[in-house]
Amino acid sequence: MTVANNSNAYLPGVIQIPSTLEITAITRAYPAVATVSVDAFTASNTYIIGQSVRLNIPYGFGMQQAAGLQPQILANISGNITLDMDSRYFDPFVVPSGNVSQPASMSPAGSRNLQFNNTTDQVGFQSLNNVGN
Repeated sequence: MTVANNSNAYLPGVIQIPSTLEITAITRAYPAVATVSVDAFTASNTYIIGQSVRLNIPYGFGMQQAAGLQPQILANISGNITLDMDSRYFDPFVVPSGNVSQPASMSPAGSRNLQFNNTTDQVGFQSLNNVGN
C-alpha cells in the first residue's frame, strides 16, 4: 500500500492492557463510584489511581451524560472504582433486563496512562506491542 506524504496511514488494532471492564453500577454522587464485574484482585491490579478511563454507556443503561466521558481514577477498592466525575445530576444508571447487545464498560483512555509508577511498580496502561497508541 502506498501512502502519499502528509496523509493518514492505517494502523492495525492492537490488544490493550488492561482490557475493558464491564460496569454493573454507577452512583449519582461526587465523586462517582463505578462497580465493575470482575474479581476485586483483578480490578485493583489492572486499573490504578491516576489512570484515565473512557466510559461507554449504551442507551438502554440510562446515565447518558456519562457516555464518552474520560474521568480519572481517584481510588480502586474491591472492584469499586472511584472516578473524578460529578454524576449527582445525571440520570440514574440502570442495567436493562434481558439480553443486551452491548454492556456498559470502561476502558483505558489516552496515552497519559503510559507511565511507570515507582511507588507501586505498575504500568497503568500500554499496548501489547507499543504500536498505534
